Amino acid sequence: MANNFIWGSNGVLPKIEEHTKRKLDVLKNYLDVYFETVVRNPALDQLNIALVDGFSGGGAYIDAAETRPGSPLVLLKSVEEAVGKLNEGRTKPLEINARFIFVDDEREHVEALRRELRRNGYADDDPRITILNGTFVEHLPAIIHQIKLTQRKGRSIFFLDQFGYSDVPMSAIRTIFTTLDRAEVVLNFAIDSLLNYLQEASAGLQLYQQFGVDDRFISDWQQRKDEHMGRAITQRALMAHIHMNSGAKFFTPFMLWSRTDNRWMMLAHLSQHQAARDKMLSVHWQKQNSFTHIGPGGLFSLGYDTRLIESCDSLFSFSEIDKTALNRELVNALPSEVHRIMHEGQLEVSRLLAEIGNRTAGTNNDIFHVLSELAQARELEVFSTKGKLKRPGTRIAISDRLVRPSQTTLFFPSRW
Repeated sequence: MANNFIWGSNGVLPKIEEHTKRKLDVLKNYLDVYFETVVRNPALDQLNIALVDGFSGGGAYIDAAETRPGSPLVLLKSVEEAVGKLNEGRTKPLEINARFIFVDDEREHVEALRRELRRNGYADDDPRITILNGTFVEHLPAIIHQIKLTQRKGRSIFFLDQFGYSDVPMSAIRTIFTTLDRAEVVLNFAIDSLLNYLQEASAGLQLYQQFGVDDRFISDWQQRKDEHMGRAITQRALMAHIHMNSGAKFFTPFMLWSRTDNRWMMLAHLSQHQAARDKMLSVHWQKQNSFTHIGPGGLFSLGYDTRLIESCDSLFSFSEIDKTALNRELVNALPSEVHRIMHEGQLEVSRLLAEIGNRTAGTNNDIFHVLSELAQARELEVFSTKGKLKRPGTRIAISDRLVRPSQTTLFFPSRW
């Protein structure tokens, strides 16, 4: 582990780096959106959730002359703020029963975390908080068991901010998704570090095989790494394997440049539910932060994509300019995609979102906007759950059904 991520017994805090600030901001913003969405129903008075920090560190950093909370305190404070905010104007009080599980394999980090929690008013015997010394993988079976004891669906968020790429095997993430129905994972992955350290012998090691690295992968990488866009192409191939081997239905990768290491890092959100992916994308659009999305704004696929050789669209930024480009690309790509997925001229909107969720930087609302444009152009008809034809321009809902009209216009002559 690098010296800038060490919490010693002398109480000196490590200096926070810019990319760590960005990750913590995303975590905080995502939790805000998450709780607002999950407890939208005013009749709900209780939410059970487990928040797991698999690489917790010592709980705080030094940021210039100030102390900056680390991920454990971000998790704790986010829940407290959510309870206060969501109970405003409620006649039926909401209670968030959150269990916090913090793991670190360095004993000094664990002791530093305990000191930081005490300094922030959390008692050593707080029943909500479990602190474990050891590796995340070592403690994962017990963590899952504890979550399943307290809730049937296993609602949980795992924040796995590993230092490199070797401490969270794909088998561990698969275990999370096969045993906990409502789990989500936010995974940090030093993608450039893996590529930079690849050697011919790496193809025979399980560490690299789980990410799809074999003799052909290494050969392709050695040929491409000096090409323009060669690194981006290989990064996306690596991501495709991570998605496939994770067991997650939805995989949304974001890239962040580390000025300290001069390397790209990946922060990926993994889940089994399309709504969770939509929430994470909305965070990046709202904040227009320094993260970038892999691929152009419209529909694309991870893996070796020859379009990258001819284009610089491998990294898509979250800005107003790119929002315009996103809409343009979706208008061009979505009609043929709808037609491809349709069965007997009909398609549920929910199925469309599930099919294309991993292939666009667009949120549900972005897709709804384009579908509405197509309906106004008489390229689509939209029916509500009650079977009533919705007027063109009416807001699209996830529960709606798309129908291809018997006669399409010439507005988009090559779409269908």
